[in-house]
Amino acid sequence: MKIHVPATTTNLGAGFDVFGLALDLYNELIFSFNTNETKIKTTGKYARDVKDTRLFFEVFDFFEKQTGYKIPPVDITQNCNIPVSSGLGSSAAVIVSALHIANEGIGKKLSQEDLMSLAMKLEGHPDNVLPAFVGGLVVCYQEENSFDYEKFEIDVELTFLIPNFTLCTNNMRKILPQKVPFNDAIFNIKNSCQFLAKIASGRIHEAFKYVGDRLHQSYRINQNKKMKEFVEAIVSKNPSYWFVSGSGPSVCADIKDFSNIPHLREVLRLKVNNKGLVIE
Repeated sequence: MKIHVPATTTNLGAGFDVFGLALDLYNELIFSFNTNETKIKTTGKYARDVKDTRLFFEVFDFFEKQTGYKIPPVDITQNCNIPVSSGLGSSAAVIVSALHIANEGIGKKLSQEDLMSLAMKLEGHPDNVLPAFVGGLVVCYQEENSFDYEKFEIDVELTFLIPNFTLCTNNMRKILPQKVPFNDAIFNIKNSCQFLAKIASGRIHEAFKYVGDRLHQSYRINQNKKMKEFVEAIVSKNPSYWFVSGSGPSVCADIKDFSNIPHLREVLRLKVNNKGLVIE
């Protein structure tokens, strides 16, 4: 069997832990239960960046403990096309695909909503995993064990600048403050509401004027010297909009001149994927 699971970008500036967007870039996983031992092989463009496959085993172990079902041995080949530890949902792609593989192994006893719930417990927040499941722009809500979401199918192409360094998502979340200035919170509420209003009215390109953020990006950017140099160079190009993808370090920006940007590894032009995960 085969799974295609998309890359994702989250927050979109103002919508911290709320907005998530699936992208037209996939990891492909071929798997078979015709084996006596669970084995995971990584191939593809970013295979060298995958340090280990422990996350698959962590997901399988979590699945078994949460559900009480035993997953049979599975042979997996992962074709890694999503940049690793770059803010484009590489970990979420593993979590979502591993949960689907586990569910296939037990005879599809869990619903997609069940799998979503498990994914959010593992990831800790919904904005990466939900768009990987369903595609499109997803507006997420999670409070303890309850969650909800709305999906918008949109047609837009975005430019992502991928640097030659990585950042740890957990570390980037730890540096965020427990309290923020009231005016900063209002700034993000205004932007996220206006962004969503433009999306809902079909004015997609206007929406991206409202990705400004004061809650999380500056703390992450200023924590890392390379990240600060990278973002400052991008901002100096005067983009009409820009935002850090997820926890970084990749940045989405409306620019066409990529000269003199330090630490730049590659540029990806990606359309929105409105389908989400596909199993063949």
